[in-house]
Amino acid sequence: MNRNNQLPVNTDLFSPRPGQLGIGYWLLVICCSLTLAPALFAKEELVTLPERKSVQLTIYNSEDLTLVRERRELSFKQGNNRLQFSWANTLIDPTSVEFLPVGKDAADALEVMDISYPAESHEMLIWTIACTNPGGYDVEISYFTSGISWQAEYTGIVNTDETGMDLTSYVTVHNHSGEEYENAQVRLVVGVIHLVERIIDLALPRRQPGAVPPPAPNMPANELKRMARGADNDEGAGEMQRPKEIQKAGLSEYYIYTVEGTETIPNRWSKRLRSFVVRDVPLKTVYRLEPAKFGPAFTKVLEFKNDDEHKLGKEPLPDGTLRLYKDQGAGRLGWMGLVASKYIPKKEEVKVNVGPDAECTLAGKRLSLKKKDLGFRNGRLVGWTTVEEFELTVKNFRDRDVEIEIHQDVRGDFDFDSEDPFETHDADTRKVHFTLKSGATRKLAFKVTVRHGENAR
Repeated sequence: MNRNNQLPVNTDLFSPRPGQLGIGYWLLVICCSLTLAPALFAKEELVTLPERKSVQLTIYNSEDLTLVRERRELSFKQGNNRLQFSWANTLIDPTSVEFLPVGKDAADALEVMDISYPAESHEMLIWTIACTNPGGYDVEISYFTSGISWQAEYTGIVNTDETGMDLTSYVTVHNHSGEEYENAQVRLVVGVIHLVERIIDLALPRRQPGAVPPPAPNMPANELKRMARGADNDEGAGEMQRPKEIQKAGLSEYYIYTVEGTETIPNRWSKRLRSFVVRDVPLKTVYRLEPAKFGPAFTKVLEFKNDDEHKLGKEPLPDGTLRLYKDQGAGRLGWMGLVASKYIPKKEEVKVNVGPDAECTLAGKRLSLKKKDLGFRNGRLVGWTTVEEFELTVKNFRDRDVEIEIHQDVRGDFDFDSEDPFETHDADTRKVHFTLKSGATRKLAFKVTVRHGENAR
């Protein structure tokens, strides 16, 4: 059906066509006199259905939830007009559908008199709209739908000396809602929300008797609509632009990212959008022995912060996967590593383990082990103390100075002694941080005394 062509009214329009792609809803302005009864719909005049002027998707990724706001210009005649909305073959929450005149003139001229639900369809509603001043008006129809989600990805191209990188952020939108959204403005909500009812449960048919409902969280859906409208920066979709940028608006602890321009998001498709590019983000290379985070091996870690100093920090970064590649010249890239990062707050540090590096090595050995202060009771050992001495050797074969950070974990009641500048990191960990010159070697020595059994204090 061509939505721009005027068609004779038929009651078959109330049902989706077999194999029809998309939302399957029809906005039909049916002009009728006040004396016509609902049973005479098939004899009423059908006004031409206009295309959408704009559509906006606000995707709340922590829940399976998207707020859709679409605008159309509709013609109204004096008196009562009927507007039909169907959500067949979609995941729309029918309890969330809302009609709103846009602008003062429309608000003064239009009023929703009632909403009816025809008996012949359980996937349709009809608004009765009273018009006091006939003409064309912009209206907004909003609703929540399930089946749309997004994920963030970050790609960093590290320069040859590992002092900086070009960071590009992408957002991939997945649409399995049953509707195709043409030229949609896409907005992404960063932050965790909790719903009173899940939209997917409201959109799908009711559960069979005996089915156990999911636990109900605690945020009403109308509060989410208020939040989204409070972050509006513009009136709707604009022309396609490249490269795209992200506009951000803070809502309490939530952030809404608006991807500049518009995109068509077909049903059952995934679409990748570029959200931002930051050139020459300062990068720090640290060689670490930190078993709790990076495993037992001595490894190279690339670090940066989400702050102004690193040309970031204007807002938190969404959950996503960060992949790093090294520029090897002549258009070649070498794989370095990745990290699956959760929500990155402002001023938070990001650390990517890129594995061991033969140009900077660490070797450790135990020099001695002694046992003392043995305690016995009834011929059984009940307490003892161990004294161990260790030596670590760090070598830098690179042609530049490097940073070294070593964490030594000890369990139990212990004393840690060293002439090197180890400091307390936490109750069980001592760490040392220093710069090692190009081509230099440094040895670290420490002694650990551990009291066991009844010797522990």
